[in-house]
Amino acid sequence: MTEEKLLGLPVQSRRMTGAAAGALFAFYVWTMCRSLSMYDSPELALVAEQFGLGHPFGQPLHTMVGGLLARIPGIDPLIALNAFSALAGALTVIPATSLAQTLVRPGPNSPAGDVRFVAPAIAITGMHAALWEPATRIEVYPLAVFFALWSAARFASAVLDEDPRSRPYFGTGLGLGLAASANLVCAFGVALAITPRLLMAIARREIPRRALGLVIAGGLAGLTTYLYVFVVAGREDVLVWGAPTNAASLQHYFAAADFSSKGVGSWSEWWGHVQEMFHWSLHNGLFALLLAGFGGYALYARKRGLGRFFFIATLIFFVSFVARNGTFAVDVLDYAGYLAIPTWIAASGVGLFVAYLAERRRSLATPALAAIVLLVMVAPPAPYERTRNRDTFTWDIAREALHAAPPDAILIVRADHWIGPLWYLQEQRALRPDVTLVAHGLASSGWFWRHLYRRHPDLEALSLQGPGGRDGRVRRFLASNPTRPVQIETASLANRLGLPTCPAEWLLEVRAGCGDAAQEPGLTRYASAALAELGDGSPGTSGLIARVTLDRGHDLYSQGFPRVAIASLLSGVPQVEGLQQVDLSSVPPRIQPSVRPAPAYEPRVALGDAARNLHYASTIANATGAVSLAAYFAGWSEVMGPVQPKFTALPASPANL
Repeated sequence: MTEEKLLGLPVQSRRMTGAAAGALFAFYVWTMCRSLSMYDSPELALVAEQFGLGHPFGQPLHTMVGGLLARIPGIDPLIALNAFSALAGALTVIPATSLAQTLVRPGPNSPAGDVRFVAPAIAITGMHAALWEPATRIEVYPLAVFFALWSAARFASAVLDEDPRSRPYFGTGLGLGLAASANLVCAFGVALAITPRLLMAIARREIPRRALGLVIAGGLAGLTTYLYVFVVAGREDVLVWGAPTNAASLQHYFAAADFSSKGVGSWSEWWGHVQEMFHWSLHNGLFALLLAGFGGYALYARKRGLGRFFFIATLIFFVSFVARNGTFAVDVLDYAGYLAIPTWIAASGVGLFVAYLAERRRSLATPALAAIVLLVMVAPPAPYERTRNRDTFTWDIAREALHAAPPDAILIVRADHWIGPLWYLQEQRALRPDVTLVAHGLASSGWFWRHLYRRHPDLEALSLQGPGGRDGRVRRFLASNPTRPVQIETASLANRLGLPTCPAEWLLEVRAGCGDAAQEPGLTRYASAALAELGDGSPGTSGLIARVTLDRGHDLYSQGFPRVAIASLLSGVPQVEGLQQVDLSSVPPRIQPSVRPAPAYEPRVALGDAARNLHYASTIANATGAVSLAAYFAGWSEVMGPVQPKFTALPASPANL
């Protein structure tokens, strides 16, 4: 069969490969988020729509292309930006197909294969939850993965053909440079896996010696997108993270000094994380996908192409990178983005496996494709259970919190799931411009305060110099603006700042005197309705709902309202068969308020877990004398868990949990 080209890559059939990518794109668009999601998505949307600058290292390619797409007339910018991820994710079918079909070329070390089944098999694999997740929300990973695998496929065909021209090697470097302009780690992992084969090919004189220089030159050309950082650094009308306008601020920005990343403390901790990821991959079917992919590469192992080593090298690199995080939880959504490269490479291997079977007996192709569909179906959430297209939870709670804030209020928040959407809605959608949003985590950064005062010139001046770090700055800021009402995310953060709190519908009121009664807040009522609507079909959201309801339950208990606290905790628990509505009348409505440590559990989860809500409800019930109710909650906590509380050594009393 004569080779054709698609996106500059050799494929056996442009029509088949393009149709497979198009079908996957349609599925991604059908199931993608239409709004803001969590983690970095709101910030990425904000800087793209503004042509601003996001957190280090800037992601300039995503910002520039996303900014153009967000300006398409007649399309909501958030739909365009979510579709951008879907498009990049679906287009990855093309380099994945090209890489697989390159290995099926006739040769002494390569058995024949029916390549017509490669692209459909890869596209079906692309529906797996591990690849679907980052491709259906606003993220940089799909774009970085596409360009990184495009460069790998371009290099594989050039090495196999012993291509003497300069273009394929320059293109390889260019693809890696563009990948690095979306995510440096994705590009570095693929570059590291390609380098041994590149140097070997040069040493064997299979490719020209200048290939190394051409790859480097192409990489530098791709990295010129980082000039965007210098172009927008001086803007004062949009969000420019770090304001890197001089040597010191540039160093601060590219060193990611605003973040305090923590690595593992020992090899045993790292190995423990690897083991956790292994068990996680067994649960969601990812291990089966990786194993099948390796089988395909083993069948088509050849001495001259990218195959088993490339797959294993990328898998080891990205697993090692994820496992090195000191603050680790297997359900962090970003990890699926980092693991997308070895997962897509495994999808190529699955395509090879199907091609091998189909060549031996055509009738084997159908059950092989059916097995891939089954693998996709059993990985949670199954395609028919996915609800991300209906998920507006992050947007809604931020919007309601802004609407509920008093005029000229100061809102103090710490968690990303509050900061990002509040920032986006206020700065891009002009919602409640009178409200001052203080991101506690950025209070130690001078650029943040300069940005804040440009947006709110009516604020009283703040002296950045003084004792107490970021907490001291926030306290001095509040002291400088004493007449403004204040709301805050959690009681734990308020205690850290020495602020008293009272119940409120969305964020907590900062004031000294609370009433004698409290109702379940609007935040947890809405969370309960959203959980019933979405279930586990929008990865991360059920955990986020558990997190915000656990926080609010703890807040209400600290403020002395245990009955409403338990009701709020139960709002984050899905209604499953056997879990009945309970009578909370045995729990006192009011007790003496006191400062209590926030509940902490092991092992760590990315956001929250319903089993922990039930455990904390059991703890409150037991401490307030509702022993039977406490036992009921504890039993269900074990069913959904188990959980490992870190505060069991503390006295189980209303004064100190």
